[in-house]
Amino acid sequence: MKHAPTVLALAFASILTGCGPRARVAAGGTAGPYTGPTQTMAEVVNEINANNGALPTLWARHYFEANLVDADGRRQFVNGEGVLLYKQPRGMRLVGTKAAAGNVFEIGSDEERYWLSMTPPNDRSRMWWGWYRNLGKPCVDTRSLPIRPDLVLQVLGVATIDTNFMAPPVPTMRFNGDPNADAYVFVWNVPLGDRWAAQKEIWYDRATKRPRLVVLFDDHGRVVLRARLLNHRRLEIDGVPPERSPEVARRYELFFPDTGSTMTFDLDEVAPERRGVPTRRGIAFPENPKVDEVIQLDEACAD
Repeated sequence: MKHAPTVLALAFASILTGCGPRARVAAGGTAGPYTGPTQTMAEVVNEINANNGALPTLWARHYFEANLVDADGRRQFVNGEGVLLYKQPRGMRLVGTKAAAGNVFEIGSDEERYWLSMTPPNDRSRMWWGWYRNLGKPCVDTRSLPIRPDLVLQVLGVATIDTNFMAPPVPTMRFNGDPNADAYVFVWNVPLGDRWAAQKEIWYDRATKRPRLVVLFDDHGRVVLRARLLNHRRLEIDGVPPERSPEVARRYELFFPDTGSTMTFDLDEVAPERRGVPTRRGIAFPENPKVDEVIQLDEACAD
């Protein structure tokens, strides 16, 4: 799988400015707002779930480019190929490899734990991990993570939306008909001790109901991840008519403002599974990682 080099500064220029999805241009050549009919929240969610519910698992090859910034401010560019595994609701394994160097990173998650392994050539290798039950507690400091696995999961995971709209995290929907949007904007909100806080925002294309923009926030409304999802295409599944086959984004552009790290993924050979992976195997916490240092992020937690 071959790709031309990407100039990440250009690829992420629009992300850094905080702009929404690309403008729609009217037939006359000028952009204008959409003022036609829209759907109810329940109707939109049903269409989203019809697509995502058909993909409980996913297997794909990918080409990646990443500018990673560690806790000491050191920057490193790495690119290569790898494999993405996903299994609803929390199973994910994203492995990046480079010719002559082997694995350079692994971003993973199972139902209980999340982890990030980085094995850069000619440098110290590390693995960070933690329990989901402690994530968000004061005893957990994720700032040392160049890439947060739990956030990547929320972008790459093909999840359905809970149809109980009153259950936290509580979703709200608005329609943005501006020329640079034309999207249903969902915001999920969680109750805190003294207020409610926005947790996640996703822009779904009005016509296709496919996600184009994902923004994740901390408890104070600060953006911790902004991602664009591009080039949605249907999967080719044996025995499933093309018009009924689910669609998946083939390009992901991720930006982590807190560290300045950026990553892009281009998926290829996308399928629900490959030889039982990940339906029956393929996603497991690395109990004996071959790294120089293992860092448990929630070691200070009481449990």
